[in-house]
Order: sequence, then C-alpha cells, then structure tokens
Amino acid sequence: MEFCLSKATRRIVASSALALLTSLAFGSFASAQDAGSQQPAAGQQPAKNYKDRGEYDLFSKITQTQDAKARLDLLNQWQDKYPQSDFAQDRLLYFVATLAQLAPNDPSARQKLLDKCNELLKADPKNFRAMYLISVWGPAVGGTSPAADLVTQVDTAAHGVIDGADAAFDASKKPANVSADDFTKAKGQAVAIAHNALAWEATSKKDNATAENEYKASLEANPDQGTISAAYAKMLIEEKKYPEGLFEYARASQYTGPGPALPEATRKQLLDYFNKAYKDYKGSSDGADQILAQAKTSALPPAGFSITSQADVANKQAADINARMASDPQFKLWFALKQNLTGDQGDQFFNSNVKDAEIPGGAEGVKNFTGTVISIDPPDRPTKVVLGVEDPTKGDATLEFSQPLPASALDKIKTGEKLDFSGVADSYTKDPYMLTFKDPTVPGVATTAPPKKATRRRPR
Repeated sequence: MEFCLSKATRRIVASSALALLTSLAFGSFASAQDAGSQQPAAGQQPAKNYKDRGEYDLFSKITQTQDAKARLDLLNQWQDKYPQSDFAQDRLLYFVATLAQLAPNDPSARQKLLDKCNELLKADPKNFRAMYLISVWGPAVGGTSPAADLVTQVDTAAHGVIDGADAAFDASKKPANVSADDFTKAKGQAVAIAHNALAWEATSKKDNATAENEYKASLEANPDQGTISAAYAKMLIEEKKYPEGLFEYARASQYTGPGPALPEATRKQLLDYFNKAYKDYKGSSDGADQILAQAKTSALPPAGFSITSQADVANKQAADINARMASDPQFKLWFALKQNLTGDQGDQFFNSNVKDAEIPGGAEGVKNFTGTVISIDPPDRPTKVVLGVEDPTKGDATLEFSQPLPASALDKIKTGEKLDFSGVADSYTKDPYMLTFKDPTVPGVATTAPPKKATRRRPR
C-alpha cells in the first residue's frame, strides 16, 4: 500500500499547536509600537528609537496589516530601507510569525521561514517557536533527499522542542483565552511534530528502526494523527511487522478527527487494503471487525497485541504432528500413507503399494490403526462406519461391510468411541481425503461376513 507522507504535510501542520504558537508570536508585539517612546528605568538598557518618522510609520502600518502577504512586503521594505535598526530583533520575530502564516499555502515561503528561524536561533538558541517551525517545515523543504545541513538543523530543532516543551507550555504561560485542556493538547501536538521530524530524518538515512520508534512516540504524544498512523503502518508492513502494521492501517482508515485525518477516499482505500491484507495474513476475516473498532478509539495497539497468522497455525500444526508421530507409531504410519496418497503421484502409489494390500499389516510394528467413530450408517444395522484417525472430528477412514453388522457390534461401535481396525484398502479420494477398507477386521467385534483377504503384502 503506497502512502505519500509529503502530500499530507498541509494537514499535518494545520494543528492547534501551530495556530497557538503563531498567535503567541503576534502577542509579543502588542506594545512594540510604543517602544520608541519609552524611557529606560535606572540600570536598564537605553530605550530603542526609530531612525526617523518614516521607520515609525512603516512599523505602525505593519502592526495594523492583517493580510500576511501584504505584511511580508512591508517587512521587506523595512529591512531594505532600515537594515540597521534598534528594532531588528522585533522585525525578525515578525518575519518568523508572518512567514509561518504563509507557509501552509505558499511553498515559496518555507525556505525563507527556515532561514529566518535559523537567524533567530543565532541570537536566541533556545527560541522554542523557531525550533518548532523548523521541525514543521524542514521535512517539507527537504523532501526525500535532504541536504545534510538541513538534516542537522531539523535534528537540533526537534530535540530542542522535545527538551523544551515543559518550559514552553508551563501553566504560567497559558494565555487567558486558552483552556487548560487545549494548552496541554497543544503541547502534545508540538512534541508529536518534533518526533515526526526525527522520523523523517531517520527515514532519509534509511534507519527504519529509529523511524518506527519516533512515529510511535509521536502517536503517544498526540494520538489524533491519521496521516502519521498511515505512514507508520506502511513502515511496519515493510519491516514485516504485520500485526502492528495492520492495526495502524485500521487506525488510519477509521480515524476521522478532530486532528489531521486522511480524506474519505483515502480512508476507503486503506480500509479495503486492511481487509484484504488481514484475510491474507490470518487466512480468514475473523476478528477484523474487532480490530477496526479498537483502532477507532486507540492510536496504538494494546500491550501484547497479536494476530495469529496462517503461517503460525501451519507451524503449530506441523509441530503437533511431528510430536504425535514421534510418540505414536500408528499415527506416524497413517500420516505417511496420507502424505503419499494426497501427493502428485497418489494414484500410482495407491495402485502399487496400497490397493488390495493388508493395512497396516505389521509395517513398522503396527498391527492396527485407531480412529474415533464419527458416524454409523444405518444406525441400527450398519454397513458403513466413518472414523477420524488424524482428527477425531473429521472423517478420513471408512469401514465398509458387505453384510450388516450384528446388533452385538453396536456395543463397541459407538459414535465418539475409539475403535481399532485393519484390513484391505479398497479405494481412496484425495479431496476430501478418505481411505476406504472393504470388510476390515475390527478386534473384539464379530462381523457377519469374513474379512476380505489381501492378494499381496504391503511392502515394509
């Protein structure tokens, strides 16, 4: 299943964390316009002054301009006309905030934003907003083959966001118009973005193990990311971690919000993929609905989550059969007969080694087979008894009698009871597998017709 994470970039970053950080950025300029008229208190740095009335008017116009593109033009004018300004740091902050507004819809603004963020970090190495925005837009700018210096920038910024999240989202810094729950959620979103950036870095280095860990950490920090669940699922499947990968595909197909969710058409494709891949892996659709329901409310599978695969079942069956053959000579011989008769040369093997031969005939020291009675037909005076030798619930041996069995035989031949038998093989079918004996010998049971005699001995 192909999923392009870069196509989801806009949805990934349109989070309340980005909106909150952007709004906080503008909040720092609330009183900046009056800064030039303020006089410093004793011991403080000298007050900042405008170069002239023209700089004051330009800055005043910037603070009143709501359109981000128009504001960016004014900022560029300010920088060109007044490269040396007491308000250079304020201008840089305004550049960052304005470019952050433009970046989601204007790809040309993204590299400019990264440049301004790096410039800001030179002056303020722990500026949380700058590190966050580099974590957001660095992967979008770098794509699948990023430059080494950009990877380094993103790595440093993302770790800075993770390490600085507690301080940046301290309760004392919560805006009055933001609820405590929304503030906490924004923190989780910011940390998740940083982990996504580190996953992008690891992927660019083909370090899937680290990328997986980062995607998981991202979903732990912010479960509301259908896009990340899809990217994580794809990576898990590629690493053949099928149960976890299938769960994440289920999550991506079921998650509809409030965070970034995939478009409905994409979720339908992922659901179709999940249903098919689940059935192919498990061998049936049993349990798929329960996983989809679970994934709807959880971004990650619960501890100990697993899906039993067809291969798991086959391996267990093989192990059980091998153990049974090692301890049960009767079954070992019966199973060997079945394997030969159901193989490509089954008919040839039957005609050469089984038909009209006494089975088991003492081969491997085995004188009788033992099966569980599944059916007796007709019930009162049976001429046919079906047994399950390999599986007590599934018939694989039929005993046919030319004369009805006497009533006394029914004391021992009862549905669900074990029965020993031997005799001459008369016919077989491959699918469903069944080996039929004509007038076999049943120890301890008198029959009304003599057992059929073998015309040859079975090779030993």
